[in-house]
Amino acid sequence: MEQLGNYRLIERIGAGGMGEVWRAEDTKLLRHVAIKILPPQLALDAEWKERFLREARAIAQLNHPNIATIYSIDQQDDSLFIAMELIEGEPLSHMIAQGPLTPADAVRVAVHVADGLAEAHEKGIIHRDIKPDNILVSKKVVKILDFGIAKQIGGTADPGLTQGGMVMGTPHYMSPEQALGRAVDARTDIFSLGVVLYEMLSGQKPFTADAATQVLLQIVMNEPRDIAKAASGITRPLAMIVRRCMQKHADDRFQSCDALRTALSASLKDDPSRVRHSQVPTISRERVTPGPGFRPATRPPEAMKTPAAVPQASGQRRALVADDDPAARYLVASVLQRHHIAYDEAENGADAVKLLKANEYAFVFIDLLMPRIDGWGVLDFLRSRRPQPLPRTIVITGVLNQKLSTADQDVVSGLLFKPIDIGQVEKIVTT
Repeated sequence: MEQLGNYRLIERIGAGGMGEVWRAEDTKLLRHVAIKILPPQLALDAEWKERFLREARAIAQLNHPNIATIYSIDQQDDSLFIAMELIEGEPLSHMIAQGPLTPADAVRVAVHVADGLAEAHEKGIIHRDIKPDNILVSKKVVKILDFGIAKQIGGTADPGLTQGGMVMGTPHYMSPEQALGRAVDARTDIFSLGVVLYEMLSGQKPFTADAATQVLLQIVMNEPRDIAKAASGITRPLAMIVRRCMQKHADDRFQSCDALRTALSASLKDDPSRVRHSQVPTISRERVTPGPGFRPATRPPEAMKTPAAVPQASGQRRALVADDDPAARYLVASVLQRHHIAYDEAENGADAVKLLKANEYAFVFIDLLMPRIDGWGVLDFLRSRRPQPLPRTIVITGVLNQKLSTADQDVVSGLLFKPIDIGQVEKIVTT
C-alpha cells in the first residue's frame, strides 16, 4: 500500500474535481483519517495549488462539530495532500436516492448544516458548493465537507484566484448570483441549503435540464414547482422556509444562518419514539454563542429551576453536569445538592471542555447530543488528557441500546438513560 508522509493509504473512498479522497492510517498516532490528494497534473499548476492550499487554510480556521476537521497539510514529491477527520457516515445524496426524507429528518439535517455554515460565515468564509454530496450524515453527527471552492470574504482573500465573472459551484445548487458570476455572500449558501432542503423533502431537484447552461438559466429566470406540491404533506411553516431560502433576490432570503436555524427549529415537532429510530442526529433547540459565564440558552419552568450550586470547600468532591436539556441538569443537580456535592453546569460541549481544563471533578455527567462539541468530543478530550485521578464519568443518552467503543469504556464508568431516573443518580453518587 502506498505511503504518503506519515499516512498509509488503505482504500479510495471518493473522487472529485479537487482530487481523490482516501481512507488512511496515521502511522504515528495510530488513527484512521481521510486523505485528500490533489491530482498530480494540478499540483504542478501554481494557481490550482494555491486554491488547494486555500481550502486547507479556510477549513483550519473553523472549529465546529458540523464541519470536518483538518489535521495537517503536507507534500511528498509532487503529491500535495490534506489529512482530515474521517467521518463514518453516508452522503446525504445516497439517502435522498432512497426516497424523500421525513420532514423531521430533513429539518434536522438542515439545522446541523446551518449551524456549521453560521460558524464559517462568522469567520468570513462562505462555502459556495453546498449540495447533498458535500453533506455526510451519521447517527452521531452531520458534517459539511469540501470547502474546495470556499471564498474568504474578509481582508485576507486573494482576489487573483476568483476573477469577476467566474462561475464556480455545482449548477443545480447555485444561487442566481453565482449563476450570473456576480459577487456572493453568506446568503448564497442559504439559497443552496434551501435547494438541498427542497430535494430532501421532495426527492427531486428543483431545477433540472439536459445542459448545465439551461439549469443556470432556470435558476436565474424560472420559479421551481412549489414545494407544497412537490412534497405533499409538509407543514405550511416549513414550505414558507423553503420558499424564502430560494428567493431570487438575496435581500428576500433569510439574512443569516442563525435566523434560518431559528425558523427551522421552531417548525420541528419531534415525536421522541420516531427520533430514536431516525438515522439523523437530534438537535439542540438553540445555537449557543460562546460568551463570558454560562448563561442558559433555555430556562426550566419556575418550579424546576436548577438548585443553587453548592459552594466548594477545601478537599470537597465536585461534579460537572453537561447537558443542553435544563430538565436533565435540574434532576442531576438536585441529587448532587442533597448529598452536598458541589457542581458546575455546562449547556454545550465547548463550555464543558473549558470547565474540565480549569477544575478537577469527582463526577462528570455528559449528554451525548450537545451543541458546539457533542458528548463524544468531550469524551475524546478526557481520553487525551486523562486527568489523575480520572473522574467517574457518566454518559447521559436517550438511546436505549447505546453502545460504547472499547476506547470509550476506558473513560466511561456507566450510562444514564433518559428520562432520567433519580434513583439511578443516587446510586451513582453514593457507591
